[in-house]
Amino acid sequence: MPGRMFALCIKRYQAAPLFLQQRREQTTGRCSRPFIAKASIIMATHAKDTKEPWELIYWPGVKGRGEYVRLVFEEAGIPYVDVGAKGGMPVVIEFCWKGGNTGFPVRAPPAIRKGDFVLSNTPVIMAYLGRQFGLMPGSLEDAAHVEQVLAIVTDAVAEGRLAFHPKDFYASHKVQVEESKPYIKQYGENRLPKYMQYWEALLDENPDPQGFLIGSSITVADLAVYHYMAAAEQHYKQYYDAVEAPRAKEHQLRIASRPRIQAYLTSDRCQPWDTDSMM
Repeated sequence: MPGRMFALCIKRYQAAPLFLQQRREQTTGRCSRPFIAKASIIMATHAKDTKEPWELIYWPGVKGRGEYVRLVFEEAGIPYVDVGAKGGMPVVIEFCWKGGNTGFPVRAPPAIRKGDFVLSNTPVIMAYLGRQFGLMPGSLEDAAHVEQVLAIVTDAVAEGRLAFHPKDFYASHKVQVEESKPYIKQYGENRLPKYMQYWEALLDENPDPQGFLIGSSITVADLAVYHYMAAAEQHYKQYYDAVEAPRAKEHQLRIASRPRIQAYLTSDRCQPWDTDSMM
């Protein structure tokens, strides 16, 4: 097999095990099993800390932005340690700001760690793990579109959270309930419909009939949009219900019913919703 084709085999199977489990039938047959085995050996030789567990560093007791990362691990079927849920808030503070992190600096949670590799910022983490676990498209163009959607979800969440904190972004919503009411109404009536209609447009424009946002199979974009929709339904329910976005709402239900996601949502690994702020 030419070197170029062998490199293709390595690239195609880097996202194991999910990629091998769910998408092997989509391969063209050009990557024979002997070469897959050789590629796996080469990757194992050069991979760092392959035996180290994945860790998620995020605040305990709340979904928050960490939930987007949890969903990637859960959909991929990859074991991980939820450090905050296991050790409490002090371990998150220690890791992020008091010297516990010896890897690449973290500005704020969520962060992930595997061995000496550390990465933070929700959409960046999702894109990285998506590539690791077979939840990103193969083409550069489609992958760029996935990252575009991740960035838009980040904007949508930030706007939605800000409406609950108009007086002091860092203070609890409970000390600015009255001040927040017009902003919550404004977001619910003016901004939420625009985001939901954008998801609707993505589903309408995708020529593939499988019902995903980009391409023919699930990506981290689907997981991000699913959780944004769930958060909007939780904290902007009257406005969510009023928006005509049938395909986006059906997409939300379909992602929630995927076997691994459904099992996660009913497990004790799944953290509760906060009382406000799309968290």
